[in-house]
Amino acid sequence: MSGQDPEAHVPHTGRVHIAARRRGADVLAVGSLALHLPHAAASLLVVACLAYVLESATGIPLWATVAGWLLSGALIFHRPAEAFLAHHVFGHRPPSLVEGDQLKPLWRDVTARFGADPATYQLWIAESEELNAEAAAGHIVTVTSAALRLPPGQLAAVLAHELSHHVAGHSWSALLSNWYALPGRLLWRALRGLHRLTLPHRHIEAKEANRRLILLAVVVGLVLLYLFPWLLLPALTPWLLAAVNRRAELRADRAAALRGFGPQLVAVLQRFITDEEASKPRSPVHRHDRLLPAPSLLSSKPDHHTRLQRLQRQLQQPGH
Repeated sequence: MSGQDPEAHVPHTGRVHIAARRRGADVLAVGSLALHLPHAAASLLVVACLAYVLESATGIPLWATVAGWLLSGALIFHRPAEAFLAHHVFGHRPPSLVEGDQLKPLWRDVTARFGADPATYQLWIAESEELNAEAAAGHIVTVTSAALRLPPGQLAAVLAHELSHHVAGHSWSALLSNWYALPGRLLWRALRGLHRLTLPHRHIEAKEANRRLILLAVVVGLVLLYLFPWLLLPALTPWLLAAVNRRAELRADRAAALRGFGPQLVAVLQRFITDEEASKPRSPVHRHDRLLPAPSLLSSKPDHHTRLQRLQRQLQQPGH
């Protein structure tokens, strides 16, 4: 497969076996769910408090509001709800007839190599000049209009990468985790905004009081961490989640390459790198600028150079 034309698309030949289990959850999907548990617990507390206020005002039972919120996560697997969000919230649209004729043969081949039913997932289009695609919700794969201009082989590789996320459970687990963490995050943002509005920055006494409060909070935090080390886990969650998401991207690349899309995906990544370098402002190169900047530990995606190197090493292994 390493000598394959990176722009060509060679359809899958032979028998197609559709797996009975259409969706799974690998260790990265399960890890993402586990890391979001503290956020979900905080959100549950927020919803319970709001439900108590609502019960006092309207008489709606607290348990009914909480149960409704807990059951609302099932909407990510409900096709009409997915379509409503994709169209009215994210501004995506179904493919036109011409776009459908372009995508359907590629999609049938990609799903055949994964043993998935092509009708299980819906293809949507996002109007954007950014070359990108996304596996969203439970059954949606979104492709940008710019990605449709890729050669057939490279477009199929992009679709295979996104289908890898669906098959491994990365998409639904990420959306479910973010949904149940949303109430807690909204409350935290509201409190931060309120703090900024009420903080008298110009008052020297207030600044000194804030310094003392910060120092007290640091001391109390260190004492709590010494007594209860497990409390450090929520603080590390953003870094751990970012690491899990980066690993999921690399695993999706690997899964696509194992289905025969490695050379095409390499070509797509090289295109990404070329576009990035072309968009950088031209300036004199200094000695300290020759080193590539270290990727952020909070980045949810590995840099394209890392993805490219991993794929090239995989393609050099026997069997590729």
